Amino acid sequence: MTTETPVRPSVPTPRDLAERRRPLSARELLGPGSLLRGERFRPLFEQGLRGSRMTPHARLVAYTLLSYASARTGELPAERQPFLAGLVAATGLNPGQVVVQLHVLESRGWVQRDLASPRAYEQAVLRPVIPRYVLAQLRAS
Repeated sequence: MTTETPVRPSVPTPRDLAERRRPLSARELLGPGSLLRGERFRPLFEQGLRGSRMTPHARLVAYTLLSYASARTGELPAERQPFLAGLVAATGLNPGQVVVQLHVLESRGWVQRDLASPRAYEQAVLRPVIPRYVLAQLRAS
């Protein structure tokens, strides 16, 4: 009869703990993800937005803003900015609804406001972005 010694789980050393990656904060997860070489912005943005649980109005505003942006990079030059009036005209929503949906998109990481632009959405320079956590999920699937 042989007796086996029970296997003990290894105890992490201080070095193991120091090398362990810290989890990303909510701000980092909602930050814009970076595209890899060969990835195109528009298909990834659309796929991620379809998989999100946002309301139809929020998606409508996001898709409308996306229609003004570059398909490859998602960049939205200042001369192509629709601003609030353009989004209202393109979506058919009233200004209050568009402002609410822009706030939702911005708080969930789908729209980024230029830091130098005014705080009011009437003149804010916006650009669609893909949140880092969504980009990681899309690449994993």
